[in-house]
Amino acid sequence: MDKAHRFRRDIQGLRAFAVLPVVIFHAFPDWLPGGFVGVDIFFVISGYLITRILHQELREGRFSIAGFYVRRVRRLFPALYLMLFATMLLGLVMLPPQELREVAKTCIATVGFVANFLFYNLSGYFDGQSELKPLLHTWSLAVEEQFYLIFPLALAAAWRFRPRWLPAMLWAAAALSLAWSIRDVGHDPSRAFYYPGPRAFELLIGAIVAVGAVPKPGGQAIRDGLSLLGVALIGASLLLLSDEQPFPGLAALPPCIGAALILAAGEDGESLGGRMLGAAPLVLVGSLSYSLYLWHWPALVFGRYMALRPLTAPEAVAAVAVAFALAWASWRYVESPVLKWRLPHRPVLIGGAGLMAATAALAAAVVLNQGLPERLDPVGRKLVAAAGDSSGFRTTCHSGEHDVIPYRLLCAFGDPHVVPTIALWGDSFGAELVVALGEKMVRERRSVLQVTASGCPPALGYNPKRRPGCAAYNAGRFAELAADPHIGEVVLVVNYLGFMADSPQQQAALLDGIERTARGLHARGKALRLVYSIPRMPFVAPTALAMERLRGGDPAGFGQRRDDFNRRDAAVSARLDRIVRETGAGRIVPARRLCGARICPAWLPGAGVLYFDHAHLSIAGARYLLAGVRV
Repeated sequence: MDKAHRFRRDIQGLRAFAVLPVVIFHAFPDWLPGGFVGVDIFFVISGYLITRILHQELREGRFSIAGFYVRRVRRLFPALYLMLFATMLLGLVMLPPQELREVAKTCIATVGFVANFLFYNLSGYFDGQSELKPLLHTWSLAVEEQFYLIFPLALAAAWRFRPRWLPAMLWAAAALSLAWSIRDVGHDPSRAFYYPGPRAFELLIGAIVAVGAVPKPGGQAIRDGLSLLGVALIGASLLLLSDEQPFPGLAALPPCIGAALILAAGEDGESLGGRMLGAAPLVLVGSLSYSLYLWHWPALVFGRYMALRPLTAPEAVAAVAVAFALAWASWRYVESPVLKWRLPHRPVLIGGAGLMAATAALAAAVVLNQGLPERLDPVGRKLVAAAGDSSGFRTTCHSGEHDVIPYRLLCAFGDPHVVPTIALWGDSFGAELVVALGEKMVRERRSVLQVTASGCPPALGYNPKRRPGCAAYNAGRFAELAADPHIGEVVLVVNYLGFMADSPQQQAALLDGIERTARGLHARGKALRLVYSIPRMPFVAPTALAMERLRGGDPAGFGQRRDDFNRRDAAVSARLDRIVRETGAGRIVPARRLCGARICPAWLPGAGVLYFDHAHLSIAGARYLLAGVRV
């Protein structure tokens, strides 16, 4: 067998070393904080294997772009489309209309290998709901395929015109991609994560090893040492990295270089690290790795829909076990048989196109029919409709992750004929509150200015882990509000409980920043009003309420337990109480209005559904909260 197609047990084991951390990270995030780097290891392996085959074909004069895509169809499509069809069918049974429609749209994006762009546009503050998107994991397949739309042709062109320059070209392309990634993690983290450009260097690292653009390790001792170093770099990344660090950028280099060292060390024979990875259990998991990656995420997501809350450890173990069973069946009865077929290129490409068309047509029918709402009774449809009870001004009056509304263009709510005298400054939790506040103020011929931005609480000097530009944004907003002579009072609104899920250091930085903001505004003569923690639901409220009804449960019993809220809120309330004492700030305490002795419910008689997702108050909820507040 030629070198390009030689079976390597170490590569199969490295695949297991990639997929298992991803599964563990998704099922038990605290167990392996850097488990997400398994995707980056996959990129390196893919770049290496594909380039190794293409490079050999170019040297032997038998390169065929049609042959390349036939191999991709045979390798990717069978298991992928089985998973897509299964996800859509489960969605028809388990998901309410809005969620099913989103899954169908994601399915269409996956068929077109543009799911990463879709998720980029959906990214930002609402990433908290990513754990409920059954096809979220297909972003990585899209990145890979977008890379391979260009790379084979570029490789062939370079080989034809300047073959000796090929290593230098790969190094240059990898350096440019890495520089792009480093820039984006500091300016647009979601783009750095989802876009192919900032990720290409990971695939190119594998390509660099495949074409021999790095010195080959000579001697068994050197190969053993490099392979062990590679294993150590990956292991350290799994344990030391976390999702609070900017990624990919420079942080992606250790696991990628580790994978490259293992691949390079095994090119001309076994290495010690390669023999460790080549253990039979790891090789078996490596064989299942593609199917396991496809199935593990839907298994976890649909498990959460069944539970209507985050999964307990035993439930997560059961979901992972289901994923392994599905992965084995998919590998045994779908992947392996199809890879053994020896069909001409034409029927393979036609069959792949037919799969794409059929899947897209099924998904499009679901999208056009609005997620098939007739599956619910009228009351159920009314409950899930609350998912749309958010501010209609979010796109025009609320700063998103990728844009900032200039101060002079900020929206005001209330009497349109008067200058705002109050500003509501907050993260996205303020977007609905400001609408309800404006409705109250219009009767008093007053208005309120909306100063809100997704994921950016009004905390001076604080950068959330996924929003590195917030400190600069808040410094600018503070200066603008302080200098505005019309604004006499500022209302501060924050998703406190969401940020309390971060590290203790991040929690402290947030509360310190809120205190600096409050003290600074007070020193500049602004009156203050603090909105305390808003209870947070264990699941998307409209969905959970509709599902509870379908299951014969009581929607009024769904919500956050009051003792759980009190425990999570204790540090926040203590700090805010101190700020109130020292600045004379007014208080709005949502729990007094929204919670009972036992639970903080998602639905109340007369008020309706209080949340449009798992954490944000709906317009109805905001109106109910502010009904007893004097403005």
